[in-house]
Amino acid sequence: MKEKSPSAKEVLIKGALIHNPILIQCAGLCPVVAAATSLKNAALLAAAVSLTTIFTCVFASALLKKIQRWIRMGIYLILGTAVIFPLIFLLESQSKSELSLVLKIFLPLIAVNSATAVHCEQFSVKNTVKLAFYDAVAVSIGSSAVLLICGAVREIIGYSSIAGHRLNIPTTFRSAALPFGCFIILGFLAAILKWISAYRYPNLVADSETIVRVKPKKDEIKDTVEVEVFDEFWNEEPEEAPLEIDEYDEIFDSLDNIFDFSGEEDEK
Repeated sequence: MKEKSPSAKEVLIKGALIHNPILIQCAGLCPVVAAATSLKNAALLAAAVSLTTIFTCVFASALLKKIQRWIRMGIYLILGTAVIFPLIFLLESQSKSELSLVLKIFLPLIAVNSATAVHCEQFSVKNTVKLAFYDAVAVSIGSSAVLLICGAVREIIGYSSIAGHRLNIPTTFRSAALPFGCFIILGFLAAILKWISAYRYPNLVADSETIVRVKPKKDEIKDTVEVEVFDEFWNEEPEEAPLEIDEYDEIFDSLDNIFDFSGEEDEK
């Protein structure tokens, strides 16, 4: 029986909330933790992630379904590079100030972002171009929201500013701008997201849960069956009516045919 294809609403909700690539699937954490230290950096990373994800997922759904998986992984890298490097060139040529060293390091890494490859393999190559586009948009929204929240919170708490404007907060915590501070923020965001998903969309969360079944070996199946049969026999209550004497005689006669209880040695 052919499975029913998901609706556009379900794809958007699952991609952005229930299967959030950063908070739930823990994909693409490195740029978030290391580079999203301000709102400006987070916005640039969000734009790069969105463009790469949408372009690669749509291309994979349209043209890469019949290509072997190990070849597709290399094509994802080429597609990501084709998007990221022109974007970096455009930012450096149009921007009045040069990109920070952190962005110069982690923007190219988005070309090999694991979140893009995961969604291409799990969804895009198995569905239509339309659903692949919706999934890519949802993933981009979910990733961008996490990046922007982390960048804004870290800049406000760590540097007492937002988008480069001073806020004059009397007390700042520079540790929020460090990687372990970002992990704390991500932990709180993941807990909030799980609560919202379970409260707002319980049916979609239940459908997304998977049960891992391990196929046992033949010997394990045999041992399991023997143990279950033995336990069933051992725990079985005795019958109310005992065996008759004739039934005992029949049992002993059958045993005599199998084993020799006479004790006499065979003549040589």
